[in-house]
Amino acid sequence: MIHQTTVIQILTLILCYTATTALCGLLFALLINLPPFSGVSILFYRGLVALAAAALLCAAGLTAAAWMAPSIPLGPRDFVSAAIVAAALNLSVFVLGPVTVDRSISVFMLARFDLAGRPLAAKEVTDQFLHYYGVEWNQIGRRLKEQTISGNLEETPQGYRLTPQGKAFMKVARLMARVFGTDRRFVGLDRE
Repeated sequence: MIHQTTVIQILTLILCYTATTALCGLLFALLINLPPFSGVSILFYRGLVALAAAALLCAAGLTAAAWMAPSIPLGPRDFVSAAIVAAALNLSVFVLGPVTVDRSISVFMLARFDLAGRPLAAKEVTDQFLHYYGVEWNQIGRRLKEQTISGNLEETPQGYRLTPQGKAFMKVARLMARVFGTDRRFVGLDRE
């Protein structure tokens, strides 16, 4: 039989983890578009840095609260653990939400249908993709710049080339494609 104290400890931990995850998410949402984080041009990296800062603030604030209020039934270790879990959960939401919306061709396509207010033929959607995404919005140029900043590409007088870091990334990407069964063409596995 579970002792009443154990149940209270478990419920207290659940409450702590839930509240810390919410607090970390709110701090993250506040920080991501403020300086110095707003100066990071790549959304994913900006998010990683802002999320790390939010998690550190949560861990520090809650740990300080534990030391200042010894009656709290949790200790610094509990709060640091809660901040780590909060950061992991918020990272998952960030990658599945904003990062996907920012980079997804599917989201672009669905927006075309939403804006049209009428049925669109596949050719119309393709033409809009090539025009807006490819030319007017220069999304390939954006990706070239991002990958250069990331260190996966370097610009030469002849054009861009993959760096050793970029080659290592592609090995990992191909492994992920094999393991998870993603579209092999995106990582060049269709040429094997």
